[in-house]
Amino acid sequence: MKISGLMMRCALIAAFCMGTGLHGYGQSAVDGAIGGTVEDSSGSAIGSAIVLVHSNATNAEQNVKVDNSGVFRVIHLQPATYTVTITAPGFRTFRSVEVIVEVGVLTDLSPKLPVGNASETVEVTSEAPMLNTTSPDFSGVINQKTLLDLPVNNYRWSAYALLTPAVVADSSGFGLLSFRGQSTLLNNVTIDGADDNQAYFSEERGRTRAGYSTAKASVQEFQVNTSNYSVEYGRSAGGVVNSITKSGGNQFHGEAYFYDRDAEWGAANAFTTQTVQLIPGGPFTTENFKPTDRRKQWGGAVGGPILHDKLFFFFAGDRFQRNFPAVAAASNPSSFFATPDAALPAGKVCGGTGATAPSAIDASACTLQTNLKLATYGAAATDYVSGLTNLNTLLGSVPRTGDQTVFFPKLDWQINGKNHASFEVNRLRWISPAGIQTAATVFDGSHSFGNDYVRDTFGIAKLDTVITNSISNEVRYQYGRDFEFEFAQDPSPYETSNLVGTDAGRLQQSFWGASAECRDYQRLYFRHANVPATCRAAG
Repeated sequence: MKISGLMMRCALIAAFCMGTGLHGYGQSAVDGAIGGTVEDSSGSAIGSAIVLVHSNATNAEQNVKVDNSGVFRVIHLQPATYTVTITAPGFRTFRSVEVIVEVGVLTDLSPKLPVGNASETVEVTSEAPMLNTTSPDFSGVINQKTLLDLPVNNYRWSAYALLTPAVVADSSGFGLLSFRGQSTLLNNVTIDGADDNQAYFSEERGRTRAGYSTAKASVQEFQVNTSNYSVEYGRSAGGVVNSITKSGGNQFHGEAYFYDRDAEWGAANAFTTQTVQLIPGGPFTTENFKPTDRRKQWGGAVGGPILHDKLFFFFAGDRFQRNFPAVAAASNPSSFFATPDAALPAGKVCGGTGATAPSAIDASACTLQTNLKLATYGAAATDYVSGLTNLNTLLGSVPRTGDQTVFFPKLDWQINGKNHASFEVNRLRWISPAGIQTAATVFDGSHSFGNDYVRDTFGIAKLDTVITNSISNEVRYQYGRDFEFEFAQDPSPYETSNLVGTDAGRLQQSFWGASAECRDYQRLYFRHANVPATCRAAG
């Protein structure tokens, strides 16, 4: 019997859909689970027990019945603390009031129910996740206490992944992470089960010149998967950083913070030096210096109920400012600052070879004489020294700052005991004049660093449904926009009059007195074809 292609495709799709249900023997990438085996005092399984899991924050409850072997698994639990109550006919009630659930982890209980009256209770004060014995993955959880108590060199919450074995920081200093020696571009970062990767460079959204893409105050905890992780994470040959954001509860909670990091408070690095010429035409000297780097971060978060037991809110706001001026330096100071002879030494001629060849710097003046069609070598040497004096104005300290704001509102809706929905938005804005070049010393002109901008916005909607004790469904939807763009800085007056082409120079000068819109077009490399007539008329 032949089966048509359409029927075959329908059969495959149906089989796939049935296979994507999450069974009760695992937990997903966005939540945790509680499980175990209910036994009596002698170690025999109790197959008639009922397990009630109660959220201490929102009062949401799940009620499951153990199987004939006394085994139970309660899934789709948001990372938080829970109260677990277990009852069975003819046995005392078991209650554990502080059961900790972490993302991607099963908290395994070992409840023992003595024979007795159900009105009598055996109470356990706390339960925490134990060693992983149910899956082959290598992972660790960075919890809220670690995020609050331990300092990091930067302000990225994901930097705490370095606490996990086999994770090291990239030597470039950009904050990227390498898992098991793999490339820093082979990782996968998720937030609440949704993508948080920069599409081209495989970094976090916004890349690493920005302070961070998500405020630390909005992160509840995150899991660091280094190897053998489940196929649901995927898209990674390196590691997976799987974060969960905070939610509101029945009690109002909030925080406020201010962090101040200033390089002036630290010791100088003996290997950080710069070559300077204290007197024009004088000798060069190497001196130690401490680059200015001031970082300030402040913000807060608040969460609580809108409708008791039903609807909850959470909001985090964060501001980050950095002041880190750079030094524009010559890559080869001894050659850059050298000046030609006012007149060629006796026996030396432009274009000569062997004994008649001028020195390298005098040969540069000879080249200038030829290219500018000057009458004498002396005129070229004078012009060379004048140009060098002007080029020196492109060296020295360069103002460079970074300014960032992050807003994160979130709503959680406990529809009923089996359905939970959440909606969140993360909005980032980063502006950094001269911020494309991030090193303390840059071998480019002072107006060549480039301005850096990032506009990131993403929203995530999620619906979790528990269908039966062993089948559940997750629906996630994300809309995200990672917009990173860079512009050249305005050229210096010297560059405008000497280094920019004639037509482009006139266009540049007309832009300086024009509107902000015209200046934006000016930054696009003077492309006349793309410039409105109102902007190029004066040029």
